[in-house]
Amino acid sequence: MHVTSVMALLKNILIFSQLLISARSINIIFFPCDTDENTTSVDCSNRPLKNVPLIKSTTVVTLNLSRTKIREVEQHDFAGVPNLETLEMMGNCLPGKLRDLEELACKMKIDPYAFKSLLKLRELSLSGNSLTSIPWLPESLRILDLRNNRIFHIIHPLNTPHLEKLVLSNNCFYANPCNQSFYISESVFRGLPNLSNLTLGYNNLTAVPKGLPPSLTSLDLRENTITEIEEGAFANLTVLKELNLEWNCQRCDHAARPCFPCPQKLPLKLHANSFFAENSSITSLSLRGNSLKTFPDNLFTPLKNLKYLDLSDNLLAYTIQNGTFFSELKGLTWISLIYNYEPLKTLKELNISQHIGNISGLQYLLLSGNFFHRLSTESLTVLSNLKNLKKLELRMNFINTCNLSALKKLPSLIDIDLSQNLLNFLPCCSSPSEIMTLQGSCQNQDLHTDNFGDQPVTVIDEEVTLESDIRESNQSDVLEMLGDNVSQFPSPWDFRNHFCWNKLTFDLSQNDILFLRKDVFLGMENAVCLDLSFNYMSQALKSGVFDNMKKLVYLNLSYNRLDLYYEDAFSELKNTLKVLDVSNNEFHFKMRGMGHRFEFLKNLTNLEVLSLANNGIGMRIDQRLISSSLKYLYFYGNQLNIMWESDNNKYIHFFQNLTNLIYLDISSNDLKSISPEVLCNLPGSLRGLSINKNHLNYFPWNNISVLSNLYYLSLSENEFSYLPEIVIEFGANFSFLDLSHNHISSIPENFFKKAKSLKFLYISHNNIKELNQQYLPAPFKNGSALQKLTLHANIFKCDCDTSWFADFLRTTPVEIPYLTTYVRCEFPESKQGESILSVDQRSCQDIYGSLAFLICSFLAVTFTVLPLLKHLYGWDMWYCLQVLWAGYKGYSQLAGTDSQYHYDAFVVFDTSNKAVRDWVYNELTANLENLGNRKFSLCLEERDWIPGLSCIENLHSAVYNSVKTVFVLSSGFNGGERVNGVIRQAFFMVQQRLLDEKVSKMHFSFS
Repeated sequence: MHVTSVMALLKNILIFSQLLISARSINIIFFPCDTDENTTSVDCSNRPLKNVPLIKSTTVVTLNLSRTKIREVEQHDFAGVPNLETLEMMGNCLPGKLRDLEELACKMKIDPYAFKSLLKLRELSLSGNSLTSIPWLPESLRILDLRNNRIFHIIHPLNTPHLEKLVLSNNCFYANPCNQSFYISESVFRGLPNLSNLTLGYNNLTAVPKGLPPSLTSLDLRENTITEIEEGAFANLTVLKELNLEWNCQRCDHAARPCFPCPQKLPLKLHANSFFAENSSITSLSLRGNSLKTFPDNLFTPLKNLKYLDLSDNLLAYTIQNGTFFSELKGLTWISLIYNYEPLKTLKELNISQHIGNISGLQYLLLSGNFFHRLSTESLTVLSNLKNLKKLELRMNFINTCNLSALKKLPSLIDIDLSQNLLNFLPCCSSPSEIMTLQGSCQNQDLHTDNFGDQPVTVIDEEVTLESDIRESNQSDVLEMLGDNVSQFPSPWDFRNHFCWNKLTFDLSQNDILFLRKDVFLGMENAVCLDLSFNYMSQALKSGVFDNMKKLVYLNLSYNRLDLYYEDAFSELKNTLKVLDVSNNEFHFKMRGMGHRFEFLKNLTNLEVLSLANNGIGMRIDQRLISSSLKYLYFYGNQLNIMWESDNNKYIHFFQNLTNLIYLDISSNDLKSISPEVLCNLPGSLRGLSINKNHLNYFPWNNISVLSNLYYLSLSENEFSYLPEIVIEFGANFSFLDLSHNHISSIPENFFKKAKSLKFLYISHNNIKELNQQYLPAPFKNGSALQKLTLHANIFKCDCDTSWFADFLRTTPVEIPYLTTYVRCEFPESKQGESILSVDQRSCQDIYGSLAFLICSFLAVTFTVLPLLKHLYGWDMWYCLQVLWAGYKGYSQLAGTDSQYHYDAFVVFDTSNKAVRDWVYNELTANLENLGNRKFSLCLEERDWIPGLSCIENLHSAVYNSVKTVFVLSSGFNGGERVNGVIRQAFFMVQQRLLDEKVSKMHFSFS
């Protein structure tokens, strides 16, 4: 047994050594927390920790303890990390209504000197902990975040002279009420000479705080209850660049959240010198949502450097038409005037003050939500001086008439957003009567007001606009992006971002367009991208509709009712169109008996991306799609289950003639299986194939080798329960396989044997219970190309037989997301919910050693005690067993005269007891020896014993020559009378005979 155990141990060591050779370890030294390879950053977030983990390391500089169950921080909890620079403890106990219902009683307590040992701490985030006071802070601190607490009265200095950023927002507002005004002492600001960023939003401040540090470059006072900006309120803030005063006197008729207007619904009171400062540096100012109706003269004059101004959600409708404040904003590049409509009023046409022409450098003008019907030539003439204007947003205005040709006066304009209006015909109309005829019944503004009036406000503000700079710097050829990241393929939206970036784009989505013809696109001849989605177009497209669109590259016609029957549809765009989205046009495809054709595809010789998704395509269509240019096809949300039925081979070659197809998405097609014939007739050029969200339980793995260029295969959210136990001929470039969200219970060894280039394997959300250590799949072994492996949400067994797997996870160089948080045990029940990394192989050795000790101890005690018990109580136990056996077996008839015994029974009685003597001779002997057919031979002491022999000899002869011994006992036996010696000696002899012959020879009779 010992030799076998040693051999098994050596075998495990050899197998495991194969996994460990030259492996780069994932550092879990601070388990259950994650850390990087150099143990400089420790992440303990989103774990059910109840105490600060004990970490002792001089290399740790970043520690994240956010969203845990920690409720108390003691004084010496961070003594082991003296070089810590960044500490995050956010969202451990949110205050007020921000808290989960299950944590109504949570309370966070931090020792006042908990951070005293962190003398190098630079960033401290304590937001969302319901703190009521600020603990002692190290002088080295640069950033302090105290959002979402209950700190609203600060009078003592923070003693952090190097602090640069202080966030105190959300400490007193409707979701975290404090029932008092927020207060911060001037002495606090005096102790912060280097503070540059101060955030005090959502705090019930009633006035701009006094004594603000002159070093501030950013000040956020949004959503307070400030009713007035006094003159010179920011006069000492000469380096201030960003000032946010939005939502202090809120406009409530358009509010998406709880709204709190100023008393009597008055606007925020501004003075001419409210923003005055010598050599003001403000570049960004937000006055959004303050119920403003007008501005004091020269309010913006001191703001010589102002670039971004947000005036949205006010009541500036008439000021926009007639105001002169635009003349004070000559350096502006971005302005938002959205949702400044006058309640219950809709203007006839867009009317903007001519003074806006003075903002010659303006690039972004946002005019959504101002409610007017007409965008006339005169309206746009006012904007003609804005030669640098790039974006004009006119969304949600109920526009039903416009002249897009007038936009040509704006030479730099590249982004025109006219979505969510009432446009149903978009030419430059010749007469008002024609306009009215074309507009039909779409003049019901009240209906559309009801539809859109309660929608949440969507505003493109500074941050969104500036995001474009980031996007520009990251531009690359989207068609080649797969070379950099094989784990994903672009979505249709990615192509819009790519092809339309910095190109002339018209967004006419969510209008009332019923029919397309040439004159609809007057003024849009140079458009590169056109979005016509979410309209009401119900027509069979023919050639000529887009004749004037000579540069169109991107066309979105999704969410309409188009019929694509005619072969010449879109033919005028054959030289330019690269992206066509006709998804969600299912109306005609679901008409019973109606035929459909896709012959138009072969004419679009430059088309690279096509979306036919969510059309319910399933029958009476062309047998093949034909295109030599198409690279990306989105065909999800259709009915390939009907097209590829087992008894129907009509559409087996449906995708075969897409000879340059790179990516095919056929998810959500209700497929239960893919036949070998279907797979073999997919385009050989395919690199990516997505078949997610079907009901697949079978896939022809044996035939996957025909797709020699395939390196991306996604089969998630299906119903696979197993993988075949065969070697699959994956292609040489096969890199990505997603099998997540299935019902797979095991990973066969041979399945991945030839997947030598596999880099990404997703098998999370399955029913995998364990992996066989001796037959590990190839990707799990050392030297494989695997880079990322998902294992979470499986039903792993955690016992000593699978403890090797925990060691494998600790040492593998493969990236495993959620390793320390969601790769958990499900079996046995005692370990359910625990991390699989908590299983330690050494503890299993301890378990086996303890078990061996118990077994050996039991055997030693057993073999020592049993002989002793036998020696002391053996005869008694044997006697009791024989008595019990005799009682169970019962009594049988005595042997006859032919028996080996001389007597049938030896009758033992007290011869001196006259009553007993008379009963034996007169009744017992008379009845047994003289009556009946069977006469018994009895041995009696006075009659049959041999004279001259000793009593013992006669007694021994009588007992051993009789089949049974009958003891006749008088009532005096039980009453305490002494038994004579013959009876006593006979009893002992019968007992001895019982031990020798293993048969009961004793009967008792009481008289």
